[in-house]
Amino acid sequence: RGVIKLGHVVPATGILPDLASVHTAKSQIPPGTIPKMATDTRPVVLRIGEDIKYNHDFYNDVFTKRFKVVANEEPDRASFIAALKAKRYGDFSAIYRPHFQTGGEMGQWDDELISLLPSSVRIFASAGAGFNWADVDALGRRGIWYANGAGASDEAVSDMGLFMILSVFRNFWRCQRAARTCDPDEFIAMHKLVGSISWNPRGHILGIVGLGNISKNLARKAKLGLGMEVHYYDVVRSSPEVEAELGVTFHPTLHELLAVADCVSLHTPLNKHTQDLMNRESFSKMKEGARLINTSRGEVVNEEALIEALKSGRLSAAGLDVHYHEPQVSKELAAMDNVTLTTHNGGAAISTRVNFELNAMKNILQVVGDDGGYQADPITPVNKNSFKPL
Repeated sequence: RGVIKLGHVVPATGILPDLASVHTAKSQIPPGTIPKMATDTRPVVLRIGEDIKYNHDFYNDVFTKRFKVVANEEPDRASFIAALKAKRYGDFSAIYRPHFQTGGEMGQWDDELISLLPSSVRIFASAGAGFNWADVDALGRRGIWYANGAGASDEAVSDMGLFMILSVFRNFWRCQRAARTCDPDEFIAMHKLVGSISWNPRGHILGIVGLGNISKNLARKAKLGLGMEVHYYDVVRSSPEVEAELGVTFHPTLHELLAVADCVSLHTPLNKHTQDLMNRESFSKMKEGARLINTSRGEVVNEEALIEALKSGRLSAAGLDVHYHEPQVSKELAAMDNVTLTTHNGGAAISTRVNFELNAMKNILQVVGDDGGYQADPITPVNKNSFKPL
């Protein structure tokens, strides 16, 4: 496909025709004739949310050479629905969400939105590891892949898990809160107290719920860096080779894991099976004085039950990067000295955002062919079990 230059098609090689040929070509065009413009046959990608910020070379040199990107200019739900009904974006082949902090203005991707998508859509590729904001099974039943940013945030979120382990074992949040009072008496009191209630993580059992890429990274760091023993529970057991490489011990049920773990770290997606996974019954199965860490999704932990477990002493500490009613944080949990709280910052690193943006483009390139049709499965599929090719 060439580019238009002075009313003539310039070959894709970029070599301009000489002036004589231009003059000859002009003389052969009958008066009043409009030269034909090159037809753009690239498959269309609908971008939701802000434009790319990091991978400009890849975007310009690879992605937009293959695809024509159109932006959603109607972010609110009602306007977006109207735009889909009017087919304002045409028969697009993919949906691209480069950033997890924008592009969700239209709300939950449920049947109301999904039913309005053209039959040409092959994939919904999004930044972010979570996907509870979209009915991925409904997308799969429509023959639409959903691909997340799996892998992009592995390092950052596992680092957050490591920080939380140190904080709940060593009571670092208590120390920081006391130091920030700038009160010498508070300083001295906490200096004396913490040494009598804290432990080193070494030799303790870390219980991982959900052994995915992030928690595998955490297992390595906790085992090699902190000297912890690592056990895990997952609905799908890892291979003997993976277990041997990580040096982890499998438990066939959640309650069996909870009974032996000194610290439980949650790494499960949020769905109808995992909402309130950690509830009163779950906490009752944990060791007296155990610790809980959640870097997955807030609604995996029932906060009322967690507060009760902390008050009763069943749990000695908790570290929460995510919250049930996010962005609202429980005031009761915030008032507790033995609870470390952060603002869903597990994946908050520039390197994570760079990779989220890039991985979503690569998933679209993998799935959508030059003609807009399906050519291969995505790199990081989420809805493989529900996907039904049309």
